[in-house]
Amino acid sequence: MESGLSEIGSTKMFDGFNKRYKHYSETLGCSMTFSIYFPPSRRSPVLYWLSGLTCTDENFIIKSGAQRAASTRGIALVVPDTSPRGLNIEGEADSYDFGVGAGFYLNATQEKWKNWRMYDYIVKELPKLLSDNFTQLDTTRASISGHSMGGHGALTIYLKNLDKYKGTSDENKVDGI
Repeated sequence: MESGLSEIGSTKMFDGFNKRYKHYSETLGCSMTFSIYFPPSRRSPVLYWLSGLTCTDENFIIKSGAQRAASTRGIALVVPDTSPRGLNIEGEADSYDFGVGAGFYLNATQEKWKNWRMYDYIVKELPKLLSDNFTQLDTTRASISGHSMGGHGALTIYLKNLDKYKGTSDENKVDGI
């Protein structure tokens, strides 16, 4: 694995493994976490799941039970955190809907918020990190979905990058993989 990428948790479930990782993000200028559910199949297409406002990478993984469906369909679930954390920028935690836990999967435009470049992190850095480090993931067959803030992020990212994703959410159904 690439230096700086470390496994920080692993749980066996539904004949696969749910693993959590930490790495330094060049795009965001801080450490980031993400979770991956690896189904038992050898090489799996990827479903990126973007969580909602105030969530972390763990909310969906712990509460959804989506691993069961992913296991039977041979789909890997990739769940990034929703924003940078621990930067101690003035105002980052003053409101639940702005700053920590509220990256909105966009790139901030003001210098003070330069670390909030979640669009670039999701679209560019994370897929490269995955393809460079996890041969069992087929990142060329990827879809993107989410809920709340993450649902909006998934739709806007998908529509701007039709060449990168096979599908996005549609009435709780994922097309394309």
